[in-house]
Amino acid sequence: MVLSITSALALFVLIALSTVVFFASKRFKLPYTVLLVFVGILLVQLVNLPFLKHIFGFMDDMVLTPELLFYIFLPVLIFESGFNMNMRKMLDSAWVISLLSVVSLIVSAASVGTLLYFIMPLIGIQMPFIVALLFGAIISPTDPVAVLSLFKECGVPRRLAMIFEGESLLNDGTAMALFLVILSVALTGFNGTETILGGIFDFTMMIVLGVVIGLVMAALFSKALNFTKKNEFVTVTLLIISAHMVFILSELINHSGYVHVSSIIATTVAALFLGNYSRNVLHPTVDEYLGKLIEHMAFVINSLVFLLAGLLFASSGVDFVHLWLPILVTVLIVASCRILSVYIVTKPLNALKLENPIPSSWEKLLGWASLRGALSIIIVLLIPKDFTVDGWTYEHAPRDFLLALTVGCILATLFIKAPLIVPIMKKLDMNVKDPLKEAHASDLGIYFLLTERARLLDFKNKGFLHADHYEAMLEQVNRKLFEAEEKRKFLIAQHGRDIFDQSLHLSMIHVEKYAIRKLFVNNEVSEKTYRKIYSKLCLQQEKIEQAQHNDIDPKAYTDRKDVFDRLVRLVLSPFGQDTPEAELQQKMEYYRAQMIMARKAVQTIEHMQTGLDQPTFLPEPYAEVSARYRRYKERSGEKMEALVAANTEKLSPYLMQLAQRSLAISGGKALDYLNQKGLLDEAMEHDIETTYAPNGH
Repeated sequence: MVLSITSALALFVLIALSTVVFFASKRFKLPYTVLLVFVGILLVQLVNLPFLKHIFGFMDDMVLTPELLFYIFLPVLIFESGFNMNMRKMLDSAWVISLLSVVSLIVSAASVGTLLYFIMPLIGIQMPFIVALLFGAIISPTDPVAVLSLFKECGVPRRLAMIFEGESLLNDGTAMALFLVILSVALTGFNGTETILGGIFDFTMMIVLGVVIGLVMAALFSKALNFTKKNEFVTVTLLIISAHMVFILSELINHSGYVHVSSIIATTVAALFLGNYSRNVLHPTVDEYLGKLIEHMAFVINSLVFLLAGLLFASSGVDFVHLWLPILVTVLIVASCRILSVYIVTKPLNALKLENPIPSSWEKLLGWASLRGALSIIIVLLIPKDFTVDGWTYEHAPRDFLLALTVGCILATLFIKAPLIVPIMKKLDMNVKDPLKEAHASDLGIYFLLTERARLLDFKNKGFLHADHYEAMLEQVNRKLFEAEEKRKFLIAQHGRDIFDQSLHLSMIHVEKYAIRKLFVNNEVSEKTYRKIYSKLCLQQEKIEQAQHNDIDPKAYTDRKDVFDRLVRLVLSPFGQDTPEAELQQKMEYYRAQMIMARKAVQTIEHMQTGLDQPTFLPEPYAEVSARYRRYKERSGEKMEALVAANTEKLSPYLMQLAQRSLAISGGKALDYLNQKGLLDEAMEHDIETTYAPNGH
């Protein structure tokens, strides 16, 4: 796309239009991506009306090009998915996700290609096998955007949503690598066994080298983040550009001609590493800001891709009326092959019992709710316009024919499959709510309502509220509070009181996670100590979510799912061990951090339980959990005191450093307070820090 004033105007008009479509999708409860494509198709018809052509003719200047899609849009979409993917939860379903994203995709591509090759001649179209295989690779990757948005509204099991998202994230790279290998064969010709073995080798090397380059680039960015964590603007900028840097570097390697790398796999691996390893060291406010920024960027790009896809479909020049029969046949073949490719993976997996089984209802939904979207559009546009093969005799060029089939399949999944996903989920009785999530929301909701009631009384006492208004609003709050308490009774009747033990334990873990991140950001613990404690909390959180909170091993801090942590430790292990002094300091950091975390957790729930006119939590879980955490605090404090008493001289310099950091943190809180009250500007804050802070803090 050549950027001009009219194409720039068209770009921002489309972004504005996407926001209108988003609100409409929420209002009418329609899948957002489906509505975007529909609006895009409709838009072409509207702007070409005689009386609108002169006004909106500039919209034709904004078109999908392979370069725009591949180098600008695709890296952001991949990065957003990988960065927000919980690797630990993904590994709980590692077998099914891996097999669906590789084996299932290859089976789908091969079966689609084979069936097209044999069936198309029956309707008068001689389709060379290599072209049929090429289409199989184009159409086999799934797109989770519309599906996951429906899942959020309907509340499907979290593991099923993770399987959909994990498969879609990983099969993008597999599909692109497979497509490039098949396209290469189509362009250079088939030479028997040599071509097959060469294709398998190229496919494997693209994935392996993609993983390696992704890890190396992510490690470099992660190292840079250690130096920039105090500067949130630089940190966010580094993470935002990391996707395009990894992707484009991989493509530059490909263009060198020496080796071939999957740029999608490289970007995916880098995003997973940065999201699951490097992200943990960010300041909580930076993490929150970054998460929203990446989500918003992905929203804008997804919106543009699907809107532009609608424009592309309507203005492609392909004679869809003439091609309706091959498109219909292809849609049916693709749908059938998806079901086959799912069952060919899930049935053996369930029989081998390598992980938790995939229920029959999940298999059906995995087979049906496999929408096609952005990646298929991107891949088909990468085919050269002058592409042709021996034996092609159809009137349409191969690229136009494959584009028509791709468009037909995407429209079928968006306009036929997507609207039926919710009815199918209801029929399969999959609207199952997570009892722990409901219990946790119930506890926090009751605290929220009690706080609102206290605030209303405060407003009334200060004269902010008229007595009549106070009574009316109080009645609303009390009614909501009664409903929340009844919901809690219902949950106890259904699941027992233990579900609220889990909920309170989960609250404590969340407070502890926040506390340890603050300690790390304030340089009160080293990265090694921080990661050890943070990993330990992740393990404990999983135990709580699995209703095994009474089986928590307080000494465990790592397991097989800490992939990136273990990889980093393995790489760094040859570079020497810590000195005895460093090990002593780390022990001190560990005990002190444990004591502070337990104290913060106890203080938080104590305030929630006793700071209002009635308790927030049930009395038994509160008494049990708070007593347990008080014991944690006392034990950590005793261990820390014993360590200091036995090593007073050795720890003296370190304890002085801790005192100075604590003083600096206290000063920072004072500056934050002055900032919040409007008493400071940036220049004045800098003057106070440099002039009045003790020891230059």
